[in-house]
Amino acid sequence: MSIKTLGQIKKGIEELKRQEQFEDSSLVDLEKLLRFELDFKRKMKKKIDISSVFAKNIKEKLENGEHIADFSNIKIDKKWILDGFRNICNIRRLCDSELEKAIENGDFDLLRLQKNLIIGDTFSFKIPSDKFGIDSEILYSIALGIFKPIFELCAEGTKGLFNDYKWKYGRCPFCGTYPRMAKFEKEVGKRKLWCPLCSTEWVYGRAKCPFCENDNQQLLRFFSVEDNSPYRVDACDECKGYIKTVDERKKSIYCTPKTGIKPYVEEITIFEIEDIKTFYLDNIAQNEGYKKLAKI
Repeated sequence: MSIKTLGQIKKGIEELKRQEQFEDSSLVDLEKLLRFELDFKRKMKKKIDISSVFAKNIKEKLENGEHIADFSNIKIDKKWILDGFRNICNIRRLCDSELEKAIENGDFDLLRLQKNLIIGDTFSFKIPSDKFGIDSEILYSIALGIFKPIFELCAEGTKGLFNDYKWKYGRCPFCGTYPRMAKFEKEVGKRKLWCPLCSTEWVYGRAKCPFCENDNQQLLRFFSVEDNSPYRVDACDECKGYIKTVDERKKSIYCTPKTGIKPYVEEITIFEIEDIKTFYLDNIAQNEGYKKLAKI
């Protein structure tokens, strides 16, 4: 689920502080970015036309294993996108950068970033990065901060739609992006994948790789850092991909070994926060030779 309220942001930041993984100044900036994205999403709700995003033959596409949305068809006011870019640059202290000047002068099209996000072309971010002297990962995160709230708006209109179909693929049924994280639901342990581009969640097999669809149990493994931790890595030795997983069944009983204090437990899994909380798992998985195959 995507962030819906300021309260969820505040509670998520408090949990990150308790983990002591990040400097306070970094968390201040992160909170500003999350607040911006939530506010930007609320404002854009009345500013964009998403009717052309959806395929006309939704049922047929889903039955054929095809995703149903095309984000390149969204009609967006360029002024709003430019304002959003300025706000993120302010938060990230990138004012007066060469890239900002180029966008102001019309020498760089922000909507090009939108297209690159949609197709998962991370390499294309390196070209403007080299030209304008901004780290490609920072540029990528700026583009995601601007467009992800808009993509989420589109996806929210399909809530419950995928429950009617047995979607058996690892990629998002809405936009076709590969998942960034997964969870085991608290009630029955059902496995759901999370799309990092539009925040769609969908049910997927518990013992199957979402990237290569390998279901050979001898080639699938999982590992965690601490006993009884609700966080783990599910990895595939066939494609060397991995995905971080939150086990909601363990969150209510897990206590941090250092303090013995039960951590704050959100009623629902907010994947944006959980992804940040588990950066350490990315480092461990990649040191073990696994790759982040989700391009977002």
